[in-house]
Amino acid sequence: MYNDNIIINGGDSLKKYLIFFISLLFITGIGGFLYIKYYDYKNGKTLNWVDKYLIIDEDLSFEDGIKMLKDESYITSTKAIKYYAKHYKLMNPIKKGNYIISPRMNLKDLLAKVQSGISDFEKITIPEGYSLYQIASLLEEKNLLKKEELLKTTWKELQLTSIIEPSSNIIYDLEGYLYPDTYYIPVNASKEQIINELYGQFLKVFTEEYRNRAKELGLTVNEVVTIASLIEKEAAKVEEMARISGVIHNRLKNNMLLQIDATLIYAHTAGEKSFSPTNKHKLIDSKYNTYKYKGIPPGPIASPRKEAIEAALYPEKHDFLYYVKGQDGHVFSKTYEEHLANVRKYMN
Repeated sequence: MYNDNIIINGGDSLKKYLIFFISLLFITGIGGFLYIKYYDYKNGKTLNWVDKYLIIDEDLSFEDGIKMLKDESYITSTKAIKYYAKHYKLMNPIKKGNYIISPRMNLKDLLAKVQSGISDFEKITIPEGYSLYQIASLLEEKNLLKKEELLKTTWKELQLTSIIEPSSNIIYDLEGYLYPDTYYIPVNASKEQIINELYGQFLKVFTEEYRNRAKELGLTVNEVVTIASLIEKEAAKVEEMARISGVIHNRLKNNMLLQIDATLIYAHTAGEKSFSPTNKHKLIDSKYNTYKYKGIPPGPIASPRKEAIEAALYPEKHDFLYYVKGQDGHVFSKTYEEHLANVRKYMN
């Protein structure tokens, strides 16, 4: 009788524990579900309010990946997103890629995106002084656009509202007008979209103030950008750009040949490469040859930065007509005799 009571009581206890365990699982499940819903409501979206460009240079573990997302201020909590990822079975590694994170993106979509390895954009940096040929080569390397497509593009084809009045003797219509900067270009962007982005940046830099200043100087926008491109290629540092601009303006006023090596190189290569020109290279019959033709070349020879454009518009006032590369930048002179002395000092 005693033993039977023990067995019966033990059975009741087992049932109680089983009911308790099942209830706990149920409560945990409901709690987890409610937590997910609460998290969706309160923290279930990224923190950015505009498109952000996330570049992941190498594959990361899930743990390292979500820590990176928190460190970069895309999410508020690694603990919460981890629970979220478990619920949606998104505990996979984070893959290398370039991702556009939309404003307030759902975290499920965020995890799916950064685990896909499918890039949304390419980051390109166009250095100051790059020629159109070099820009076209860079875009082709990134598989964004065929080089020849960009080189052959004309202003008429783009049908843009343009402030540019290009010369008929230019080699490439867009030379000088695709602004040197860093861009995030969607992988499926069209040629027109890419050009609009780069040219649009130029328009932001070349303000109405600059256009009015060009008129004061009696120059077209094309002439200003051409002078700026010469300054960009000639200057050893930004600090001497306005002084070099002064030399160019002085020589133009005095009806002198500009005699700038960078134009000679462009006349021979159209921006494809650089070399050290010799006297034989000065014989080429090209409007870009400033050893042969006076005045401003037909068009830009490279893409100038803002500082070079400003220098072209606001040249330093002085009497210098010559310069030669010295040990730390250029050395300037007022007479040809002084210039020859500097050449002997610094070039030999």
